[in-house]
Amino acid sequence: MLIAITSLTLFMISVQARSTTGNTTSRPNIIIFLADDVGWNNVQWHNPDIKTPHSMNLLKEGIELDRHYAFLYCSPSRSSLMTGRLPFHVQQFNRPNYDLNQGAHRNFTFISRKLKSAGYQTHHLGKWHLGMSSWGHIPKGRGFDTSLAYFEGGEDPVSQRTCADTMCFVPVNSSTKPPKEMKKFSSMPFDFWEDTHPARSRVGSGQHSDFLFNDIAIKTVEDHDPSKGPMFMYYAGSSAHTPLEPPQRFLDLYPEDWYLDRRQYAALCTMWDEVLFNLTSALKSKGMWENTILLFSSDNGGPVYWSLDDDFPHGAGANNWPLLGGKVSNWEGGVRVASFLSGGLVPQKMYGRKLSAYIHFCDWYATFCSLAGVDPEDKVAEMFNLPPIDSINQWPILSGETNEPLRTEIPISVDVQLELKGAGKFLNPKSSALIQGDMKYLEGIQVQTFHQGNNFPNSSRYGMLTDPLLFKRCPKPRGGCLFNITADPSEEINLAESFPELCKKMSDRVNELRKTAFQTKSDASQRQECYAQIRKNNNFFGPWLS
Repeated sequence: MLIAITSLTLFMISVQARSTTGNTTSRPNIIIFLADDVGWNNVQWHNPDIKTPHSMNLLKEGIELDRHYAFLYCSPSRSSLMTGRLPFHVQQFNRPNYDLNQGAHRNFTFISRKLKSAGYQTHHLGKWHLGMSSWGHIPKGRGFDTSLAYFEGGEDPVSQRTCADTMCFVPVNSSTKPPKEMKKFSSMPFDFWEDTHPARSRVGSGQHSDFLFNDIAIKTVEDHDPSKGPMFMYYAGSSAHTPLEPPQRFLDLYPEDWYLDRRQYAALCTMWDEVLFNLTSALKSKGMWENTILLFSSDNGGPVYWSLDDDFPHGAGANNWPLLGGKVSNWEGGVRVASFLSGGLVPQKMYGRKLSAYIHFCDWYATFCSLAGVDPEDKVAEMFNLPPIDSINQWPILSGETNEPLRTEIPISVDVQLELKGAGKFLNPKSSALIQGDMKYLEGIQVQTFHQGNNFPNSSRYGMLTDPLLFKRCPKPRGGCLFNITADPSEEINLAESFPELCKKMSDRVNELRKTAFQTKSDASQRQECYAQIRKNNNFFGPWLS
């Protein structure tokens, strides 16, 4: 059930804001640059064949986050980032736009609202994927002053239309035939929303969405008035998510003899790197860089699977070598993400460091709240009996104040299943993964169990999601699977038989975690109301509930 944001809720938000101290203009600008579906081996600092030179320059005056963990896909990573909860305490399932409970519960306080309460000017650009059913779910209802967004997990970045195929692989244009459930539509709807209305003036130019977001991001920086408070920008572009449609000038940077999926994907990585350069250049020109902290990260590991559409013989194109697996898997290739921290706020003594301490997506909530001088505790969620934050302030280790790891445990997932979008069909039984110290424990059937190799992909029909040869059984009665991910980051040597007592201890811990798990139930009862709103919006997605 949806719970409206009441006057009492707003009062609680104002109470949280009273913990703010100091002058807002002295607080750092906070920029999150979230690239979509970037593989471990698809950044230049891990693979010199990939051209991301601007990121390399930022790394020289920043910190490589070598053990930065997200969820195994999409929306739950973003919910974790925005709410400061581990995914099993906020969301572990992707759902379609028409589901009333897609994304995070409405009464979790987003980091945008926290920072707004501290005097920040807040801006969102790019992918949302955190709920659309009500005005309280979209960026403007979550504490963002401005937003240009698409709501689904993917869209066609050239036409700005929502995808027609289940996995969002196939490019979409005005002549694309809608699927059966949308048979009353003459064409696929646009998924592009600006602040409080459809972004009609932004679509139809043929310009890639990432450059539409780029232009607004630069103008937002240029128009920023520091006397009205610092900036928080959450930039979540579409690259390198499918459909793979890079502009030709980026494609031309890579060898013609590369397998097409690999070449297109690499081109999109170079494209997001250019957008990142444009944004950081604007911050420097405005004189904001020296008081800025910038987080770059992928939202999950790179997708290394093939399309389920027989008429579209292509794959997602990513590469996580030497890590095992990829997006949608609990393996390191699915959850250990390429990332770094940069900006003028990074102490010089930390320049060029590779930080091996564990940091989870949820930890940025408390970290950024600390930098902003605002209490990270979520009083609104407490009022509605929702799980408290799991976030740990990581600034002491990021700033070099301490060398001691602040997080020693990461529950990657608890009883997660891979569901085909909107189909209600699961590819695997429930599976879980837990990291404690050097050890990683997994139980259940794990998907995408293969290593890619440095030149992957180089042939067709790779990583089929339904291929039983890519399923790894980690049965709980036999002790699950156990890996030392410090000594064996590629997860090649299963230590379960050698350490049965440790497996039992970690299995018991997973059982404890199950008792606190939180997940809203799917409610797709208003699909037709969602579609009716699309028609009212002249073929644009948008909220239909107050």
